[in-house]
Amino acid sequence: MEKKTSKLQKIKNYLLYCGIEKKEYFQVKDPVGQANHKALDYWSVLVSIFWIYCIVMSFFAVDYRRCRPAYIISLSACIISFICSRFVVTRFPKTLMLFKFFFRFSLIGGGIAIALFHPDVRSLTMFAVAIISPSIFIDSTVSSLLVHFTAFVLYYILGINFMPAEIFYWGLGNFVLFSVFGFFIGNAINKERIERYVYGEYEKKFAEAQMRYANYDSMTGLKNRHAFEEMMTQLENDLPSELCIIMADINGLKQTNDTLGHKAGDELIIGTSQCLKAAFEGVDTIYRIGGDEFCIITTDTVENAKICFSRLEELISQWHGQYIDSLSVSTGAASVKNHDDLDSTIIEADQKMYENKRQYYEKIGEKSHH
Repeated sequence: MEKKTSKLQKIKNYLLYCGIEKKEYFQVKDPVGQANHKALDYWSVLVSIFWIYCIVMSFFAVDYRRCRPAYIISLSACIISFICSRFVVTRFPKTLMLFKFFFRFSLIGGGIAIALFHPDVRSLTMFAVAIISPSIFIDSTVSSLLVHFTAFVLYYILGINFMPAEIFYWGLGNFVLFSVFGFFIGNAINKERIERYVYGEYEKKFAEAQMRYANYDSMTGLKNRHAFEEMMTQLENDLPSELCIIMADINGLKQTNDTLGHKAGDELIIGTSQCLKAAFEGVDTIYRIGGDEFCIITTDTVENAKICFSRLEELISQWHGQYIDSLSVSTGAASVKNHDDLDSTIIEADQKMYENKRQYYEKIGEKSHH
């Protein structure tokens, strides 16, 4: 039963999702939709130029003159497709499927009209209609089948009414042959194109993961020292007039590691990062720059930073871990407004933080274990 379900799923994937997994198909549905939207814009203009050329030629050549009504109808349909692509699909993306079909139908109709009344290019036209047309957009197998079936019905209705029987049946056989080839070729092209989108999506996610690994601390989820140094370089080149540097350091981490073990120490590091993120909500420039050292860079004033400090103190006082019951963090802040450069701002924030740490250890009657 499992095998049967698997085969049915493969058939479903082939028909509805270009031969790839449903999850992968929907993962790239939006970028594929954007690509199809651009294709509708581009091909509407390109094919309109072709139909305009044909209409002009219809005033000079008999074979073109016979097809003039088809040229005019197809040109009108292309113009409508372009207008709808610009103004309707942009607002209502789900209508893209409808206008894609409408555009293809106009292309197929014009192509078949040429095949019927322009015998010198009949085979070439049928080849273009049957093979090139279904490959304009990245579509599922079902959509391609619908295009080919519509083309077949249109060719049959027009051919049986406007062509001699012997030419009609010969042309119909050729058209079916071209359509079969066109279907499989178009489907293979679509599968390959959509797989490239899937591959591109995986590449993008992989690049994002690499970037995250390079710039983020795996334990806390905060930005790491590498990201901090990059930010320092950026700020040295373009230092804003309003910038606050906040340094933070966990009190007693070494002692906790020595007495209660590294699990308790890790809990303090993670707890501190969580409190910092909650206190400085919305600030994404929070860095873990050492084992127990953190830095927050914010464009807020020191006064506004003090509000965050109050929230931080409250969060720290309420914190309780699994391996250790309490958390203590020393902090120091400095504003770039009071300094000539970034380095002196960081030095002041560091000094204030160490003074805060010294007071903490004096209060508990211990020497610093930093």
